[in-house]
Amino acid sequence: MSTRLPDNSVKSVFNLSDVSTQEEKIKKVLSRVTDLAVLPHVVFQVLEASASSDTACSEIEKSIIVDPGFSAKVLTLANSASYGIPKKVTAIREAITFLGFRAVRNIAMTVGVFDLFAGKTDKESLRRRLWWRHSIDSAMIGQWLSKSLKLGSPDEAYTCGLLHYVGKTLLDRSGIGDYAQVEELIKEGLDDVKAELEVYGISHDAVTIAAGAKWNLPLPLLNGLDYRRPVDATAENAKLRACTACSSFLASVVRDEWQPDVTIWRAPAWAFSIAEFDLKDLESLVFDASAYIARASEAEAA
Repeated sequence: MSTRLPDNSVKSVFNLSDVSTQEEKIKKVLSRVTDLAVLPHVVFQVLEASASSDTACSEIEKSIIVDPGFSAKVLTLANSASYGIPKKVTAIREAITFLGFRAVRNIAMTVGVFDLFAGKTDKESLRRRLWWRHSIDSAMIGQWLSKSLKLGSPDEAYTCGLLHYVGKTLLDRSGIGDYAQVEELIKEGLDDVKAELEVYGISHDAVTIAAGAKWNLPLPLLNGLDYRRPVDATAENAKLRACTACSSFLASVVRDEWQPDVTIWRAPAWAFSIAEFDLKDLESLVFDASAYIARASEAEAA
């Protein structure tokens, strides 16, 4: 299957003159990750089946139960305290009945993406666990933020938050470079994209979008994953893209100590502008996001 992106996505992600060279680098990264195709089969059947509000729960169920191991993982997560089901469910249809197919879709997405973040060494495991935690936090904050600031579909926001760091783990797993070098450059003051370009010649957001194109994700999600490029409010899917940028930023901040000058300076002002949010109120939003994540984490641990 081709990894070539729609022309508008290629140009928006790279913002570089030599697009073909960048595409070749991306193809090389993706070709090194031999199990990349594990994700689409079940997860994207679920995505497709849940795309319409008219879908019957039997269609969602049918998409999931073809893989018994996947079904078991979905049920395990559905039965966690995070989702508050009043009784233990033992069948996918029961989970859909109690939670709704949108929630079950998000659970299936979470289960499907998790394995991409597994590491073979202690160092790999540590940084990928941090990326995974950031992805989950971003997904939850994105879902919450999309409702709070009216930034489009909460389900699409969840998906973009969950997937937006996939490119990092794909770079790390490719063996083409050493992500430890990226981390050293970040310590020296480079942001993660510039550091990745220095080591790999390509950045995680470009790899994420290319992987999404390979998985046949719909264009709105690909645009939503283009979260590092500032755009104005008239751009296609600008609100979803802004939501991804804001939720990723907030997910980073809630795990760190609030530092007014530094934190506001790091904020993606273009994204908050699209959200029509005044950065003067950022500390309050960070507090609310932190409280939201804390409640979700407590439920998850229960």
